[in-house]
Amino acid sequence: MKKNKTYIGLILLAAGLLAGCSGSEGGEDVVPQNTHAGQQAELRLTANNMPTRATTIDNNTDLRGYNLKIDAYYHGTETKFLDGKTLHYDSSEPAAWKFWNTSTDLQEHYYWPFDGSTVTIAGDPVVASTLDFVGYCPYTKPAYIGAPTYNHSTGVRFTCDMSGYMTLAQQASMQEFIVSVLPNQTLATQTAAGGALPMVFKHPFALIKFTITAASGTHVQINSIKLTGLKTGGTCTYDGTTMAWSGLTGSADMTLTQTLKNGGTTEGTPFMVIPNNYGSKFLTVNATWDDWSNPVTISDYGTDVDFNWEAGRIYTYNLTLDKYGLIVDIAKYTEQW
Repeated sequence: MKKNKTYIGLILLAAGLLAGCSGSEGGEDVVPQNTHAGQQAELRLTANNMPTRATTIDNNTDLRGYNLKIDAYYHGTETKFLDGKTLHYDSSEPAAWKFWNTSTDLQEHYYWPFDGSTVTIAGDPVVASTLDFVGYCPYTKPAYIGAPTYNHSTGVRFTCDMSGYMTLAQQASMQEFIVSVLPNQTLATQTAAGGALPMVFKHPFALIKFTITAASGTHVQINSIKLTGLKTGGTCTYDGTTMAWSGLTGSADMTLTQTLKNGGTTEGTPFMVIPNNYGSKFLTVNATWDDWSNPVTISDYGTDVDFNWEAGRIYTYNLTLDKYGLIVDIAKYTEQW
């Protein structure tokens, strides 16, 4: 059972940090943080993700199992108003996403700067009451993700290195990394959104999965699937609208060792990949037929397939095998993740 909550308000101690503030007497820039309760409305966020194995986040219920890292910047700057605050889903009444102190298991409160207030950054006044929000999930980034950065003109940018995660066994230790960017927000936009700003988290990666079709019959079994020369690293940039990958590096084989057979498991475990348009690549299947007097295993059964993966999408490849060839069908099996 959760502790009874002691609600903590963040109170500014210096009036000079409020509306119309300017540099300090010593000439240093002064950055206001939060006004105190009763002077301006509380800042509220809510989080959801758009409809990942590695450990993936497939829906809002999944997302609620994680603490989110939230930064807020004065609009058009890289100066933070909130720095690495924890957004936590508290299921006790009223159930909601709340700023949280993970050490004390208590809610924290932050408040909007006064409308029209300014902050001096690098000698210039900046409107303090318009903020750009950036969110990361999970709070502590996974090991394959480089340090994310934020630039007000380009958005969030981070690198990844998936070279050690090219088999299903390796991907089982992965945690998906998702991001949210919500720029140019004010108390008015929070009010219009129903009292909490919607932080929509997006998937930077793509998922692929394979099925064996009923047309393959019950006598054929897929033992493994292999795709060579996949990219293992790159840089992802997300500005709140567009997810873009650049500087792709590395080359490794994807190996999915799993048994697919009608009458058993017909859909394989999803595999997380870096989005890229590869064009035509050769897909190889290791398969066994047991409808002859002696079972026959063929290790290099394959065909050319066009692979064009976009961020935030799931691609299902439906495999039909017979004694004469392999057919791969992707029609009508691409969906938003």
